Amino acid sequence: MGADARLREALVTGPFSLALRLALRASGLSLDRVQHRLAEREVPVSKTALSNWQSGRTQPERPDSLRALAVLEEILVLPDRALSSLLGPPRPRGRWLTRAPDDMRADQAWARPDGLLRTLDSLGTTLAAVDRMSKVSLQVICVVGADRLLCRVEHVVVLRAEQAGVDRYTVAYRSDLGEPEITATVGCRQGRRRGDAETGFTTFELLLDRGLAAGELVSLGYTIAPGSPELYHSQRIGAATRVYGAMVQFDAAALPVRVYRRFQSSVGETGCAETDLQLGATATAQHVEADPPPGIHRLGWDWD
Repeated sequence: MGADARLREALVTGPFSLALRLALRASGLSLDRVQHRLAEREVPVSKTALSNWQSGRTQPERPDSLRALAVLEEILVLPDRALSSLLGPPRPRGRWLTRAPDDMRADQAWARPDGLLRTLDSLGTTLAAVDRMSKVSLQVICVVGADRLLCRVEHVVVLRAEQAGVDRYTVAYRSDLGEPEITATVGCRQGRRRGDAETGFTTFELLLDRGLAAGELVSLGYTIAPGSPELYHSQRIGAATRVYGAMVQFDAAALPVRVYRRFQSSVGETGCAETDLQLGATATAQHVEADPPPGIHRLGWDWD
């Protein structure tokens, strides 16, 4: 699908953030230039606000922001209300509410969310229940052995309880190549596990030592052994995440010819650019991002 077709589709189906991002790209205007043109029309909007709108972290809600959005549609040569019609309801207020208006839905995060929903149902839980814990920060380390197999993926995550009494965290992992195992935990212990053979989903419960108070932060770690020759690791990041770091470590006897990162705002987005990452003297490559946009963040490598 070409860029124009993707924009037309996004203006019909949303979400707002994707439609705005594609419209800005199609216009060829930088955020600085857009900000300048809005100021010329006496509807000033900060560059930070524009960036947050297109990443999905926030959406225009106040009367002055909505006026600016109408002018922005004119600047981007879009039909009247093309963007404003995609706005969801005003973002709920309150310290412990988690979902941003353009946070990823399950069908944007996964090609076959039905498999995820089945595994959650077999655990007696739902996506809404999973959202009772938010990822504030996440560090992922992928370890690739001399046999070129992804040996393990280590996670260290800081979570925030969005409701009082939350005592578990649910991890979802999907692979077409093998069934994963959790081989180590820190600050938690493994509970139940469910799989869906049709879609390759596996969900794990990680049980905390106690129930948390609303807004309380907790840090825990867990290691997944994929059991398969994966050539990348993809991580779904939501709007609550403030810091995301991904690192891949190779055996010195087996170094790839290339390491790269890629971002997709949804599983249906195509033509996403890949950015090469430098492989250092320690046989590692990494990418760290503050306030990462909600979406699918991939760290990958090529052997030839």
